[in-house]
Amino acid sequence: MPNRSKLWAVSLLLTAFVFGAVVGGATIAVADRSDRGDRASRRTSYIDRLQSELDLTAEQRADMEQLIQRRNEAVHMVWEESQRRYEEVRKELRAEITEALDEGQRTTYQQMIYRSDSIRAARRRHRNHDNK
Repeated sequence: MPNRSKLWAVSLLLTAFVFGAVVGGATIAVADRSDRGDRASRRTSYIDRLQSELDLTAEQRADMEQLIQRRNEAVHMVWEESQRRYEEVRKELRAEITEALDEGQRTTYQQMIYRSDSIRAARRRHRNHDNK
């Protein structure tokens, strides 16, 4: 069984990560809502910014659009992989925390996990709905 200070440190680290993810997600959500555009329009706005600041030729602009499209796919793949790894680490941590608790605490902890997962699922559904 992990000692309490290690468990505390890991819990604190996970809390900081989750907090950062929530704040980052909220920031992105606000930016997305203010833009009211889909991914293509955000990409276009970046292309427009490159165009205005770098005075791209038509050929350069077309090249930039292709480059960004290819990289967006790569970034998406990296994001999905990091999400999978995050979920693995989160499950491991939850198992270690559960192991360190007594039976009554485990029941309460499982309820906490259920609430947290329900909130995350609702947010995911909301984001997916907004992106359609």
